[in-house]
Amino acid sequence: MLLPADLEKLSGRYRIDKLKPVLNQLGVQGEVGWVKYLPKVHQLVIPVTVPGRETTVTLDLMKREGSIVQRTTGLADALMVLHMSPGQHLADIRKNWFYMRLWSWLADATVYVTLFITVSGLYLWYALRAERRVGIGLLSVGALSFLGITYLLWR
Repeated sequence: MLLPADLEKLSGRYRIDKLKPVLNQLGVQGEVGWVKYLPKVHQLVIPVTVPGRETTVTLDLMKREGSIVQRTTGLADALMVLHMSPGQHLADIRKNWFYMRLWSWLADATVYVTLFITVSGLYLWYALRAERRVGIGLLSVGALSFLGITYLLWR
């Protein structure tokens, strides 16, 4: 296995950028969350996450060996990974996998579209006084539908 010589000295995004080719050699794809360096045993522990699966790669820098352990995490954990990834959690090393950069862009776009719809809806509510009664009726029907569906799903 070909390992860069300066992995022990690097940190943050630089270390992850140097580790990406090593992970590709091992056939491990995904978002690298953090890298833990164990100086006493000269090892790097690298969790690589794909929504629904976590792969832990342990690299022994002295022996130039690596071990891979995969764990299926399920739908709930996949949703948590997708929820936390676009945010500012470990912002300096996040979005090191193409699909997480794409997911982040889609999440941001969703927020901006929601804000636009909210602001334009409030403006129209204010500007179109004649339609307020119909609007209240539609909001009530929507709220009842939501509560009814939620109740049925819960039972």
